Amino acid sequence: MTTETSRLGTLERQLAVIEHRMNEFEGRHDTVPTRVTKLEQQFENMTGQLKELNKGQQALTLAVNVIGSKVGRLLTILTLVGAVLQMVVPALLRVWFP
Repeated sequence: MTTETSRLGTLERQLAVIEHRMNEFEGRHDTVPTRVTKLEQQFENMTGQLKELNKGQQALTLAVNVIGSKVGRLLTILTLVGAVLQMVVPALLRVWFP
């Protein structure tokens, strides 16, 4: 009988371990939808933030392009004025100081 009793005790312990593992598995499985929902919310939040960042970056790019075109026009005008002055100033100096 002792062999049978020890076998029965061993089986009960193994069954208890299996039950414990199943309960742990069920507990973890129950939290999966909650975790997935939380990850979805975080993803949606980050997507919104990225969209806002993209809008800001587009506005910044537009502003930089406008500034670049203005600087380009200014440099063109200054170059033309410099070229005209290089031609006109020597002629004026010859007229004023013969």
